[in-house]
Amino acid sequence: MPAPKIARVPGSQAGARKKVHAGAYTLDEAFNEEAHDLGPWIETPKSSRVESFRYDYHNNAVQMRWRDGGPAYIYLEVPYEGFRSLARAASKGRHINSSLDNFGYRRMTPEEEQAPSNAERKAITSRVRV
Repeated sequence: MPAPKIARVPGSQAGARKKVHAGAYTLDEAFNEEAHDLGPWIETPKSSRVESFRYDYHNNAVQMRWRDGGPAYIYLEVPYEGFRSLARAASKGRHINSSLDNFGYRRMTPEEEQAPSNAERKAITSRVRV
């Protein structure tokens, strides 16, 4: 079996929480480029901060796109219940500050952001009505 392709991502010091503005790239063994199970992007039209987000069921990670057009981020090792809590939160930004920022995070690679969603996964609904 060939070795998995490991994503090259912005990193920080070994063992430290990934910093969002790190300039150096490192290997992130938590993300195999070929092994994803991505739910569909969930749009958040009422959020002033979050444009959309989705869950990677294989890697237990939340992928996030920002309303201001900044680079997309990925929150690492987030349990499914953490993702569901985000979907149910009335304020996505407040939930990110109080919960998701406690997880490691980093910028997403363009390949990760553009990876196709698994068509068999259904979107979970937010409690916030559009």
